[in-house]
Amino acid sequence: MTNSVKQAAAWALVSLSMVSAAQAQDAAASAGNPPWTVTGNASLVSQYLFRGITLTQGKPTVQAAVETVHASGFYAGLWGSGVSHAAYNNGSGSEIDLYGGWRKDLGNGYGLDTGVYAYWYPGAYYSVDNRRIKYDSGEAKLVLSKDAFNVAGWVAVSKHFAGLAINPNTGEEQSTRGTMYFEVNWNPELAPGWNLNLHAGRQNVRHLGDYSFTDVRAGLTYTLESWQFSLAASRNNAKAEKSGVPLWTFFDADGRGEKVAGTRWVASVSKGF
Repeated sequence: MTNSVKQAAAWALVSLSMVSAAQAQDAAASAGNPPWTVTGNASLVSQYLFRGITLTQGKPTVQAAVETVHASGFYAGLWGSGVSHAAYNNGSGSEIDLYGGWRKDLGNGYGLDTGVYAYWYPGAYYSVDNRRIKYDSGEAKLVLSKDAFNVAGWVAVSKHFAGLAINPNTGEEQSTRGTMYFEVNWNPELAPGWNLNLHAGRQNVRHLGDYSFTDVRAGLTYTLESWQFSLAASRNNAKAEKSGVPLWTFFDADGRGEKVAGTRWVASVSKGF
């Protein structure tokens, strides 16, 4: 992770914790409720899809998360997953996300969620003309919700979003800070324990438009006490290559390339705690 991303995430989380404690500690204590709650989950997924891109080359992996929420609505969390070495060259085969933000129930079914995310891929980098490019990046988000429906916007705050730094046509290094992702989600309850999951998103990669794409997803989730089971189909129209130049194609150590977008199915089982 670059120093700027580390510092931004650290200061954001420290600031959130200090402000939340100052604003809500007394109110929570007087109400007899603990000011902080901690939740988490562990999951087994058939593959790790990020906005329709498989980051495990279609293979299964384990994921886990832990999150703490303050009575004021401020929260911080840690999330981890296995990833493919082809997706993140020279790395440890893992992704670790540190995030923090603030959620607010606005009443009448409306909600607001704003925060920052730092994505860290320990040791991962690739080299171009003796330039070392890391995949570590950060985003800020804003989510507005109404009952089971929400719309969200994400903007990259790091110099390079997801390691996208080299113009595939010229070979020149290019900042992709300001890259944006917009999404809409609808997760209505169909029957007790059953939810429909519908999603559509658009990734606009700043200055490197050939990497931009649209993704859609439809699935079902069944919840039984602390267990959750899901199955979904995902479609992403990202280009594997353009004029013979690889785009959304990841390469193994032996040089074999694999398209990582397209249509994919993903299943998961999760246990909350």
